Amino acid sequence: MVRPFAGEGDVACVTTPAGEAAVVVHRGPYSGIPGAHQALRQWCTANGRAIGAHSLEIYGDWSADPAELETTIAYLLQ
Repeated sequence: MVRPFAGEGDVACVTTPAGEAAVVVHRGPYSGIPGAHQALRQWCTANGRAIGAHSLEIYGDWSADPAELETTIAYLLQ
């Protein structure tokens, strides 16, 4: 279920704008996330797509096995 919540500390409830996005799913340890961001930026450049002002990371369910971790990265496109 999606619903607003009160933020606390570094956690804030935000609304993402509608629009087309470039998305990649990284599977594996969190240390590989910078490489996934780089690959997504490279794809945008190679395909003539400009990255907009918003991006987000969505972390999947926790697992003690780093190979089981899943992070979705999305960049709003201009």
